[in-house]
Parts: sequence; structure tokens; C-alpha cells
Amino acid sequence: MGTIMKRAKKDGSQSYTATVRKKQKGKVVLTLTETFPSERSAKRWINQRESELKTKGAVDKVVKAKKRKTWSDVIDDYCAASPNGFGKTKTANLAYLQRLDFGKIAVDDTDDHTFFQLAQDLLSGIQAPPADKNLECPEHYALNPRKPQTVNSYMATLRTVVRYGGPISRIEMPFTEFETAKLTLMHQGYVARSSKRNRRPKLDEMNRLMAYFYENYTADTRRVPMHKIVGAAIALAHRQKALSLIPWRDFDVNKARLTIRNMKHPRQTAGNDVVTWITEEGMKVIASMPRSDERIFPYHSDTISRRFTEACKILEIDDLHFHDLRHDAISRFFEVGLGGGSRDKIQKYTGHSPDGSLSRYIHIEQEGDKYEGWTWWP
Repeated sequence: MGTIMKRAKKDGSQSYTATVRKKQKGKVVLTLTETFPSERSAKRWINQRESELKTKGAVDKVVKAKKRKTWSDVIDDYCAASPNGFGKTKTANLAYLQRLDFGKIAVDDTDDHTFFQLAQDLLSGIQAPPADKNLECPEHYALNPRKPQTVNSYMATLRTVVRYGGPISRIEMPFTEFETAKLTLMHQGYVARSSKRNRRPKLDEMNRLMAYFYENYTADTRRVPMHKIVGAAIALAHRQKALSLIPWRDFDVNKARLTIRNMKHPRQTAGNDVVTWITEEGMKVIASMPRSDERIFPYHSDTISRRFTEACKILEIDDLHFHDLRHDAISRFFEVGLGGGSRDKIQKYTGHSPDGSLSRYIHIEQEGDKYEGWTWWP
């Protein structure tokens, strides 16, 4: 049986260290240890480990696995070898895969079924332990089924480790097995690509949002001026994170240019600094912002997203995301014939490269400017 040791932390709370030891011929050959915020969690972990180790050959298998690279190990190696790090989603996906039971599996013991089982578990909603053990509770482990598109995101992230992590960890990666499993997962519908969005806000929806945000801001000017942020999204056509990071020093008022640092790119975001042109409305929005911070729009992108989502819920505006404003802005550039309607010139405003994904943002709905004479431009 495993043992549990209760320890008092500096803040007065308790922690419980669970230990499972296995002997062979009177010698301890395996020691597994984990710390939990509650005794109940520690007992559950011991029961799970004891149950797993009862099967024939399980102890020998775990002992060998501890001496070899696990998926958690190779993910650590892969992340440590990256000089520029990764984006928010990829970083979170990799950390989550490490906390799953999958992270403890030795790479040498991985076959196509291992990858298939991982995707199956993700789809069914199995939860990994929380990153902060103080947040662990029975409710955390309740199944929360995921969409095939979400599972695909995890598997696509893992694929980069399988594809490129071998030389880093000095280990042979089961790339063929991964690709075999991926084909089966696609066939069974366990993974799927995200559907392309073509949602653009209606003028009435935009008017309601602007009125709501303006009233909230004038009631308390310490709040985020979301009416300015929304206006900037329509006029500048940049992502919310990019907008929130632009410093005044990257604004060239004489040439009407903005430099977007580390502009999102499917292959190389870090160091991808792009100089973009600014529309007439965009210049006016920027000019309306006070120089009280080193950034033009000094608000966290998560806050912007949350405020926008909350407003849509209150106003009963269905299925509208802040990123849809970028779709609306770029589509409008084509509708008004910005720069003569030339794709090459419009890319100067959006920051897309010639071989980029500009087309996915174009959803033409009319000729002319739906925002012409818009009440909210001033």
C-alpha cells in the first residue's frame, strides 16, 4: 500500500505527499511520489497507481519507462530548444499534453493506438490535473467533451513535436505511427478542421455595440474605451492582440504607417515585423487616443475579448466574435475599392504577405461603404 505524509505549508495550509513503492527481491525498484492539496486526491492517486501496477509485468514496464524519455520529457526538450518560444495556444496545448497520462508514456512504448487513444480521451472530455494543484478538486475531473476541431488543435501541436523533436531529444520518433493514427481519426470524425467563418456584423449590431460601449465609458472613464477599440478594429483591420501591443514609437504620423511587431504567421511569428499602411479613419482613431501610456491602445487583449463577448451577450447579438471585425474591415476595404481595389495595395493595410491567407477574410456583401457617414466615426 502507498503512504501519505501530511505537511504544513508556510501559509498555514496543508499538503499531502503520496508515495507508492514497489520491491523486487527485497529491494525497492520503483518509487512514485506526488503532492496534492487534499488527502482525498492523494488517496485517489495511490489507488490508481496501485491498480495500474497490479497487472503482470507492469512494474518492470514502469521502471524501464522511468529510465527512458517520456512524452513530457521530449516536450520539455522541444520547448527548451526554441529560442523564441511559441504562441499562447501552442504553449498551452503542449503544457496540457504533458499533464495528461499521455505525458508519462515512454516514447519507445508509443504506437499508433497510443495516439488514437489520446485523441479519443480528449474528445470524450477527460481532464488533465490542473497546473495549479491548489485548484484540484473532484469536480475538476468531470468529463467535459471537446469538439473534433479542438482535438485537432491538440493533435496538430503534438505533430510538430513528433516531426521535429527527434534530433533535439536524440530519440527516434514514431512519425509513421502518428500519421497512421491521424488518418484513422479523420476517417472516424474524431478530428476535424475548423470551419471558415464568414460572419460580419450588421450595421444595426455595430450601432448597438457602439452605443453600449460609449455609454459605459462616459459613465466611468476609468473603463476600457471599447468604442475606440472597436473603431480601431474596423479602421485598421488588425487583430486584438496586435492592437493592444502597438507602441507610439511604431506609429509614423508623417507617412501614415504602423509597424506590427511579431505579426502572426503560420510558420514564423517571432521576428515577423511588418510595416502597414493606415486608412484615413485609422489615423483619426489613433489621433483621438491620449499619449498617457507607451502603447496606443494600452489594454490587455483578453480584457478586450471579454468585454466584447459580455456586450454581445447583454445585447443578444448571436455568434459574433471580436475577430469577426477583422473580417468586416478587410471585406470593407474591397467593397470601397481601397487603393483602387488592388489586392496588392490592400495587403499593405492588412499586413498579409503575397502568399498569405488574405482570401479567408474576404466576404463581399455589397458595393460601396456600409459605414459611409457612420454616426460613430467622429
